[in-house]
Formats: sequence, structure tokens, C-alpha cells
Amino acid sequence: MDRLGGYDYDMGSLKLEPRPGRDVGVPTRGRILVVEHHELVAFGLQLALSERCWDVESNSGPTALDAVAHAQRFEPQCVLLDIHLGSGIGSGIELIRPFVSAGAQVVLLTGERRRLVLAECLEAGATGWISKNAGLDEVDSTLAHVIAGGTIIGRGDRAALLHDLRRERALTLRSHATFERLTQREALVLGALVDGLTAEEIASAHFVALTTVRSQIRAVLQKLGVRSQLAAVALAGMHRELLPHEGRPGRDRRRTRPAGLSGPDHRR
Repeated sequence: MDRLGGYDYDMGSLKLEPRPGRDVGVPTRGRILVVEHHELVAFGLQLALSERCWDVESNSGPTALDAVAHAQRFEPQCVLLDIHLGSGIGSGIELIRPFVSAGAQVVLLTGERRRLVLAECLEAGATGWISKNAGLDEVDSTLAHVIAGGTIIGRGDRAALLHDLRRERALTLRSHATFERLTQREALVLGALVDGLTAEEIASAHFVALTTVRSQIRAVLQKLGVRSQLAAVALAGMHRELLPHEGRPGRDRRRTRPAGLSGPDHRR
């Protein structure tokens, strides 16, 4: 058993308990739940914030249900939440609404910088975020500010992020509708072009005539409303996940190999 400030802690079990003789009746600054799948990170933050008179508990899963149940039991005023919580817990974004429903404000402690991901967090109910590169003083002051009723993200910045998120979703829906117009074989051809295959390589891989592949490429251009193969690849490259995926021979494939181009086409 080791000691730090007014606490005893056991690095073997990663448990933090008030040291005998510590005045547990001293008011704390608020209840904080740290949700982080790296146990040492969560425990270290718990120790550091506890030394600053916060009532802190940490949770590292192993599942999302465990983290939510902990929040319901502990009733924190604020949850410090990482976005990427490993395979056990999953995405922290999915936990924001349950934590908010439990009465907590949610502050992301994350290295994430993608605007749309951060916008999703705000949409789910998060108050804002702190960079994982932030010092302890910044984390401490942000927690105090939030619990006192302050905001982290300005109204204008928040509105701009949510606007970008809605616009991107609308574009994705339109793109999805556009790609749905392609037959299965045309979608396979377009996906192969995005992956860098030439028309000759596509024809060879699927044992079809080069003229057949070129005819399918012309159909793709017409349905996408573009004039060149380069333009079609640029458009499809932004939404690659909407198309079937086939890698070059020897490469890993992200999806099960679909029926060949020469097979029946059931998608119309």
C-alpha cells in the first residue's frame, strides 16, 4: 500500500481509499467520474484530481453497461470521457446520452481533432472537450467552470459545428442515392477504379472482355453525371464505404468478395 496526500492506494488493484485519519467530512469541490479504458491513465487522473479536493472515481469498463451503471450509482456532476475506449467499451460518443440522462455534464478528454466527430459529441449532449495534451491546471479549471454552469464551446462555434455535421449527412444521403442507381457490376467496377485498378486489370481479374468493362465505365459516368473517369473516381473516393471493396490480389479485403462481374446482376 502506497500513500499520496490524504489517500492510500494499491497499485496492484488500482483502488483509491481515504487514508485512516483523513477528515472525510471536508466538503469536496464536486463529484467527477473518469471514463478511460487505459486503467493507469484513469487511475493517475483520479489521484491527481483527488489531491485537488475533487471526489473522483474512475471506470475502465470492461463494458459500456458497466460504465453507465457506475455513473448511475455514483451520480457524478461531471464525466471526463475519452472518445475512443477500445474494443470492450467502444465509442465514447454512444455513452454521452446515458451519462447526461444520469444527470452528469460530459466533458471529452481526447486527442480527437476531426470536426465532424467533435460535432457528433456536441449533438449527443457533451458540454465540450479538453485536449489530452492539456495540463492538470487546465483540466481542474475547466471542471470547476463547467460545474459552476459555464460553457466550453461558444454559441457561434457550436452552431457552426452542428451545421457542418448536418450538411455532411445530407451530402452522404445524396451520394448514397446516387450510387444506388448503379448496378452491382457497375459498383464493383467503380470501386476497383477507386482502388487504383485499370480497366485492363479489372477485365483480367473477372475474366470479362475489356470492351465490357469500358461499357460499364461509360454507364457509371452517365449515372454519376460526370464526364471523365478521373471525376468519377474523385467523387466515389469521398464515399468509398458505399461501394463494394475488392483489393488487388494478395491484399487484405475489408469485405467479403462479392459475385464476379460476369455473374448475374440482381441489383437494379
